[in-house]
Amino acid sequence: MPKPEKNVAPLKGRAARRARKAARAGQPKRSAQIREAFVVTRGRDKRLIPYLALAFVVTLAFFELAGIVLGSPILFSVFGVVSAVLVAFIVFGQRAQRSALGEIEGQPGAAAAIIDSMRGDWRLTPNVAATRSMDVVHRVVGKPGVILIGEGSTERLQPLLTDQRKRVQRVASGTPIEVLIVGVEPGQIPLRKLQKKMTRLPRTFKGATVDEIEGRMRALGTLPIPIPKGPMPKGARMPKGVKLPPR
Repeated sequence: MPKPEKNVAPLKGRAARRARKAARAGQPKRSAQIREAFVVTRGRDKRLIPYLALAFVVTLAFFELAGIVLGSPILFSVFGVVSAVLVAFIVFGQRAQRSALGEIEGQPGAAAAIIDSMRGDWRLTPNVAATRSMDVVHRVVGKPGVILIGEGSTERLQPLLTDQRKRVQRVASGTPIEVLIVGVEPGQIPLRKLQKKMTRLPRTFKGATVDEIEGRMRALGTLPIPIPKGPMPKGARMPKGVKLPPR
């Protein structure tokens, strides 16, 4: 009986490290990503530089003052520089996210893109209903229950949302249903606040129950028409000749 080779595990380890190194080599460097994000954000946000400078100066001044009061100006200066850079990075991240969301706000499908990138157990089915003016409804299943998210005109979305609520109740009676309308009209939820709104919904169910609800939602399906995923251009309309299903 042949003896087992002792170098099998090390070979696997080296192969794994080589694979990870090759994968990292094919990705853009972190510094290049930050530089690109900075250039793009600065072009969109004219207040970016003043906000970053203000965040840096205020943070550094706070630590300098604390160092003078406590009698350790050099030590607090070091802490101040590190903290000022960190705060500036935080402000940059917030401004970059705000700028990116501002670019896609009002575009059909923008809310679905935000939900699809969220952390947590959110089961998204985009474009379950739509109008010819591309007012769309998305369905999300999660621990809060079922969330219907509309994008577009509140007036045109109301019949779609009412119809989708009835459909959900038929296959999952008793399941909590939340209705959110995202947009820039009065009473609608701004796109930048959608993620916070979703995460603050009450957690009613656990994973196994969410699986069961999602299984029931599959019976409802989605629109039998080709609507691309992700944000679409403002003013987009349903292609001519496409027949929407009757409500």
